[in-house]
Amino acid sequence: MKDFIKPAIQFFKKIKGKLAIVFGHDCDSIASAAIVYRLAKKLNLKPKLIVSFHNFEVDEKTEKKLQKFKNIVVVDVGDTLEERINNLSSSRNLLIIDHHLPKNYNCFYVNPRLYDEKVYMPASYLSWLIYKRFFNDKEILWIAAFGTLADFGAKNNKDLFIELKKHYPELIWNAKIEDREILEKTLIGKIVKLIDACRIAEGINGVKNAIKIIISARNYEDVLKNKKINAIYKKVKRAFEKEIKNIEKRKIEISDFIVYEIKSKYNLKSSLASYLPKIYQKKIIFVAQKSSEGYYEVSVRRGVKRKVNLARLVEKISRKIKAKGGGHPSAAGMRVDNLKELISFLKNEKGRNNSSR
Repeated sequence: MKDFIKPAIQFFKKIKGKLAIVFGHDCDSIASAAIVYRLAKKLNLKPKLIVSFHNFEVDEKTEKKLQKFKNIVVVDVGDTLEERINNLSSSRNLLIIDHHLPKNYNCFYVNPRLYDEKVYMPASYLSWLIYKRFFNDKEILWIAAFGTLADFGAKNNKDLFIELKKHYPELIWNAKIEDREILEKTLIGKIVKLIDACRIAEGINGVKNAIKIIISARNYEDVLKNKKINAIYKKVKRAFEKEIKNIEKRKIEISDFIVYEIKSKYNLKSSLASYLPKIYQKKIIFVAQKSSEGYYEVSVRRGVKRKVNLARLVEKISRKIKAKGGGHPSAAGMRVDNLKELISFLKNEKGRNNSSR
């Protein structure tokens, strides 16, 4: 057993009764929450799924929903205020399963980056490690795999995909264990696109619908054959292809930076941001979309031939303008009050490449 999952083992052996499972909006969040939900059911607990209002933090609205729970698991939500988490854990059993930059949380805390800051293990992968400590993992392998793949964690966690290929060879066939190849050429990649389409088209309601389908699915085929999800995916695919055609004429290019604002009614920013690194291979890419609350959500990626620590870059930007964000060296996200302020910062930053490396 890998030592860093010990807090989760202790947590699940300790608790009884009702359990709140808090998660974010992306595929890694959905998959890890679904694995924890299935584990809780098998342990005869009473799990309740709660989608955090904001993708990357347990915000005030979500915190209020947790007041009646004595047992809480938070998965893949990595930027909650330390004070908020520590206040919650002072009177509750609280487990956090995360892979973002570690915080000083005083609770049951699973984050491999506490031990090695360079390790990359998405929350779905961590949840798989925990689940198989209690039960046979065959029935949740495909869930762990699509969540890990969605966060581009296949290459760094090959053991999961070797197991997937052994039990479900049809999901991966002869693809190399390389994230983009698996995502674009296999059935497990198709599952990622189907589940992500729910979030893109319907926001939090889509996230809720997607996880309901996953936790009730008898197997992966129930997802691939789901008529509602497939219909949503087709609509999103058309919108995505339309957006691709608009990029060249609407993008803002500032030296090494590309900024693009999405105008679509669909939340395409993270999907588009993950697609663009192979197009703008040496650029740093900011894809922004205005939220219903008036601020901008920004997905940040680097071209496939660009080496820069995006987590550090986003932290630097957040100190200089009205923004908040975090993430990983190769993928990060921000919430920005004013997109023009971000663009102005990048214009001042051009030519200072060494400061963001």
